[in-house]
Amino acid sequence: MSEPIIQLNNVVKEFTIGGGFSSIDTFKALQGITLNLHKGRTLALVGESGCGKSTCARLITKVHPVTSGEILFNGRNINQITSRKDLQEYRSKVQMVFQDPFGSLNPTHTIAHHLTRPLKIHNQVASNADIPAKLKELIELVELAPDTLEKFPHQLSGGQRQRVNLARALAVGAEVILADEPTSMLDVSIRLGVLNLMQRMKKELGIGFLYITHDLATAHYIAEETAVMYKGQIVEWGDTQAILTDPQHPYTKLLISAVPDPDLPFGNLVKSEPNYSIDADQIREQSAIVQEGFDQFGPNHFVKHWVKAA
Repeated sequence: MSEPIIQLNNVVKEFTIGGGFSSIDTFKALQGITLNLHKGRTLALVGESGCGKSTCARLITKVHPVTSGEILFNGRNINQITSRKDLQEYRSKVQMVFQDPFGSLNPTHTIAHHLTRPLKIHNQVASNADIPAKLKELIELVELAPDTLEKFPHQLSGGQRQRVNLARALAVGAEVILADEPTSMLDVSIRLGVLNLMQRMKKELGIGFLYITHDLATAHYIAEETAVMYKGQIVEWGDTQAILTDPQHPYTKLLISAVPDPDLPFGNLVKSEPNYSIDADQIREQSAIVQEGFDQFGPNHFVKHWVKAA
């Protein structure tokens, strides 16, 4: 496998809470995160709300600095990316697609405007004369009709708007896309189309995806590798099929037991297991304890140690 395009090495992130007339506390959002993103592959970062998934993406996009550890882009520590030119280039290569496809589009501008602006800002066209052909190319890449360019965001469906957001990421030459719950606000009937488009972008354009989700079903569909996260630490990671068909960590089993789709290949996995919904609070309490050691259960299947119930 090629060298990772993005690497997180033992990343810790602390936030300061309080101040003014109240006491100041420190909240540790990430507790030593290590993961790798590769070109042309998807890593699913899976976990419940508040576990730190989106914080990982914000650190990668340099919205926040890391407290300790390092994030590398093509082997270079992103802390060294400080000049305006270098920052602009980095942010063109590492793009974010958000959960709400409408909230990230300006309702007063056409889709053509939304795609033209990043082309100009990031110098992706030699002259204004090249813009129409580039817009046509982008809109075809994300499988939208040519007349979409003339429309406003409110005239598009949720799935179409998310495709526009993916086109905007392509417009600036993205090599990595951090997709934060990109299908969770879409109707079930159109999620598959967006996921298939992401698959195409990965295979044909070599884009690496960090797919942030709480939904194991879509992670199973799109990701070669999965990292299961809880309370700021990754508790199980590796090959998606290995994790979903042979989970080892109690928190991973808890997540799988909550998957409502009986047709999934791992749907029968927990039938012979304890009732995880009853033991959920205890499992979360055990899983929240920060652990350093881990075991390997397969060629690409790793599990953090956990405190076993008394």
